[in-house]
Amino acid sequence: MPFVLLLCGLLGGALVSALVISTTLAAGSFEITRLQDSTSALAKQRQALEQQVAQAKSPEVIAERASKLGMQPAGLIQFIDLKTGKTLDDHNIGYLAHVHYPGYTP
Repeated sequence: MPFVLLLCGLLGGALVSALVISTTLAAGSFEITRLQDSTSALAKQRQALEQQVAQAKSPEVIAERASKLGMQPAGLIQFIDLKTGKTLDDHNIGYLAHVHYPGYTP
C-alpha cells in the first residue's frame, strides 16, 4: 500500500509539473506573438516617419515653409570696393568677375 501511494504521489506531481510547464510555455508563446505584432507595427510607423522626413527634405517643401515664415530669396551679392567706395555686385564686369566666392554660385 505505501508503494502504491508513493507511485500515485509521483504521478500526481509529474502531472502538476507538466501542467505548470505547459502553461508557462503557452504564456511565453502569447508574449512572443504580442511582441512580434508590436515590432511589425513599430516598423510600419518608422517607415511612415521616414517617408515624412524624406518629403520634408524636398526643396519645394523647404521653399514653401520658408516663404510661410516670411523668408525671402537672397538677391544679388553686393561688395563694397574699399578703394573707390563703390558698391559692386556679382554681375559687374571687371576684376571681381573672375573671383570665385566659396559657397556661392551665381
